[in-house]
Amino acid sequence: MSYKKEVQDKIKSNLDGALNHFSITIGKGYVVVEGHKGVLSFDSAKISVRLKKGKVNFDGEGMSIASSQKEELVIKGKILNIFFDGVE
Repeated sequence: MSYKKEVQDKIKSNLDGALNHFSITIGKGYVVVEGHKGVLSFDSAKISVRLKKGKVNFDGEGMSIASSQKEELVIKGKILNIFFDGVE
């Protein structure tokens, strides 16, 4: 199973029936976070995004926020790790 598929399956299974509705789409050189509640901090090596319950941290290289809408955030760059904090 690919890393992308494994992460997406884990996110989906952890959110079934939960009230913390968000989704993360991983592509080559970008990540889309839907249902976010704002950016907590960011630099080219780490971006922290607030969710309704908890947060998600992206570690990588050369990262930037390409687009930030009310419900959708697009991060570009090389994503090396994704960490969830407080997400049930």
